[in-house]
Amino acid sequence: MDKVISFIQPSRNNLRYLKWSYNSIRKNLGYRHEICVASDYSTDGTVEWCEEISKKDANFKYIVNDGSWFGENKDEPKRMGHTLLYDRLINKVATNDIVMIWHSDMYACPNLDTEIIKHLERGKVVSATRIEPPLHPDGPEKILKDFGIEPEEFDEQGLLDFVSDHVGTREDETTRGIFAPWVIYKDDFQRIGGHDPLYAPQSKEDSDIFNRFVLAGYDLIQTWKGLVYPMTCRG
Repeated sequence: MDKVISFIQPSRNNLRYLKWSYNSIRKNLGYRHEICVASDYSTDGTVEWCEEISKKDANFKYIVNDGSWFGENKDEPKRMGHTLLYDRLINKVATNDIVMIWHSDMYACPNLDTEIIKHLERGKVVSATRIEPPLHPDGPEKILKDFGIEPEEFDEQGLLDFVSDHVGTREDETTRGIFAPWVIYKDDFQRIGGHDPLYAPQSKEDSDIFNRFVLAGYDLIQTWKGLVYPMTCRG
């Protein structure tokens, strides 16, 4: 596999999850992929941790909203929200042609990169399949299975065994759909203008950008062999 991903990961006071997520990428996918983190006015030691990691991991990059990015207006919130930070990381920080929208509470299962990249072409958006604890209703796009909702109680071996069985018994199947995490060529993301700042920092940017992908004729693919375990927005 010669394609390299930039994982795009805003975070606000999510250090416990951020460490857990970082370790999963490095343990299961190696050090070749780039991790791009934005600390959004965090006060929990995230910036100090990022500084330390960047000293020993050449493919780890970070930026910091120190609370001043909104200017001098004291009535404005100090955080930017992940909508704006996704785009800032993609446009200003990521150095690879391929970027993945990634949450700070996501665990990268083995071979996630291989399975998701093999379906990626220009004009396509490829999503992984989420194995997640039953904190939210079930749906056709995910697998409900509880391996923990906190890093301290995470059943990593149980998850890895489940993933191995799932991938080993399932056909190389894809379906149509788009859900986080999703991967795209950076220039395709930029071609539709990225996220609309109208929705920052709220969560409706997903519906907006997904609709614009559809209207622009992008092919939306979900792979059932590229797997991720999110703690369902615990971060």
